[in-house]
Amino acid sequence: MPPIYEESSLPGTSQMQRGSGDAGAPAPSNPFNIPADEEIFRFREEEKARKEQQKLVAQTVSVADKTTFAAQMQATSTAEVRGLLRELRPPGGSKPTTNLAASSVGTLDRRKEKENMADFIAKKREIFLLQMSLDTKRAEIKKLEERARQREEALKKSEQMLEEDALRFDAFLKENDEKVQEAIKRAETEAKAKQDKVLEIKRLNTATAALRSELNKYEEQLEDCRRYKEFLDSITPPEWFEQQAAKLQRRKDALVAEWQAQCDTLRQRREAALAAKAQAEVDYANARTQQQAERAERAIKDSLGHLKEILKEKEPPPPNLDFQMDPEEEEMFFQEPSQLLAVYKQLEESNLFYIQNAQETEEALEELRQKLRDTKARMDAEAQGLQGQVAALQASIVAAREKARRLKDRTLENEGAFTLSMGNAAGASAAGPGVGAGGSGQGGPINLKQLADKVREVYVRCGFDADASIGTLQMLTNIEMKLEEYLASAEVMPEDYVEGAEKAREKERRKVARDEKLSAQHREHEARMARALERAAAPVFRKSGKPLMFRSAPPQRKKVVQADDRNDEEAELEAYLAQDMI
Repeated sequence: MPPIYEESSLPGTSQMQRGSGDAGAPAPSNPFNIPADEEIFRFREEEKARKEQQKLVAQTVSVADKTTFAAQMQATSTAEVRGLLRELRPPGGSKPTTNLAASSVGTLDRRKEKENMADFIAKKREIFLLQMSLDTKRAEIKKLEERARQREEALKKSEQMLEEDALRFDAFLKENDEKVQEAIKRAETEAKAKQDKVLEIKRLNTATAALRSELNKYEEQLEDCRRYKEFLDSITPPEWFEQQAAKLQRRKDALVAEWQAQCDTLRQRREAALAAKAQAEVDYANARTQQQAERAERAIKDSLGHLKEILKEKEPPPPNLDFQMDPEEEEMFFQEPSQLLAVYKQLEESNLFYIQNAQETEEALEELRQKLRDTKARMDAEAQGLQGQVAALQASIVAAREKARRLKDRTLENEGAFTLSMGNAAGASAAGPGVGAGGSGQGGPINLKQLADKVREVYVRCGFDADASIGTLQMLTNIEMKLEEYLASAEVMPEDYVEGAEKAREKERRKVARDEKLSAQHREHEARMARALERAAAPVFRKSGKPLMFRSAPPQRKKVVQADDRNDEEAELEAYLAQDMI
């Protein structure tokens, strides 16, 4: 028994059935596309289940009913061909009449050999492609027919819209023509009105220009009048302005008096009305008869009405006192041309006086300027002379400073030489015939302060007054001048007297030097005795150990004696000063 295959299990059967359906259905999927993984697994499971079912069926079949593999394949091919023919059969149930179906059946009848799967798939592919092209063409035909129908409907609507637009356009043109005619009429009217306005503006501009020119002329005249008025006011006497101010003040006082009179009148009327009312009330209160009461009542009513009228009247406002006199009412000082001529004459005389004074002032100023120039020239000459004197004095000051510097340097040199000579003299005076080798004289150097003190002492002894503001050089200069005076006086004196005085002075000097020398020797002797007593009283110092050996004496250096370039006068002055110091 051949195996039973369902039509739905054949590959391509479902696609063919879907392809042979309604033309409006969606196009079948391409069978040659690779399916998804889920479909592949599903197909595998279905194939496995179908094979299991076939095995179960084959086990129950008897041996006589079993078939071979070739018979199974033939049965499969026959079933597939039968399904294909069923798909190609028309819907009416009649057999297919196409050449393709006939050729396929004839070929199936003639061919008995076994077909392989590749040829079958190729044939089914050709059939599928043919069916797909037919379906595509049918769908395209339907689509084109639908598009043509829509195009016809659109054309009908467009024609209808064009007709409506033409009607509306005609109405618009008609309305536009009416508006154009109306606008033309309105433009003509407005153009005419504009022309009238332009003519009116021109006429008004002409009138305005004429009025402006006339106004400018009046303003120029007014400006001239103001200048004339200012000029006349400048030459008007101040008394006239005082009179005008007094007149204005009287006018203001009159206004104030009038206002006060009006206020007083109104106040009196109010008081009279109040008094009449009070009298009427008194009469009404004192009335004894009906007639008197009625008269009093009428009087009260009349007084009340009169009082109300008076109370309604307001007090007059105070006058405005800030006003000035009206220029039209203001009077001018100059009423006759002769007044102006008289003022001009006075001004001319005063101007001549001022001119004469100005000329005299200019002459005096010119004289002062000439004196100033002369004085300036003289002062310049004197200043130049003084500048020359200042330059000469500055040069002499510079020379004096240079001389002072040289004298100061020389004084420093003399101080060193004097210190050395004093030391030698002190040593010679201290070394007597009875003094041993241990008694050596000591002479201390004399500094500038001691020398200045000694010079000041000599300066005072020469008969000058002690003045702290005078320097040492100035004192030496004065001493030198004094010495020159003494020498000049000594030259005039007799020689015997001069020699006797010199011998006496020399004897006195030697005596003083001898006394000083003896006192110095005595002081030195006392000092030596004191040192000897100290050494005797001191403890004995015993040396221990090896005695120290003294080093060799340092080499003796020769002293270089500088040549003395000083002249004889300077040497004599230094010797004299050294003797005086001793």
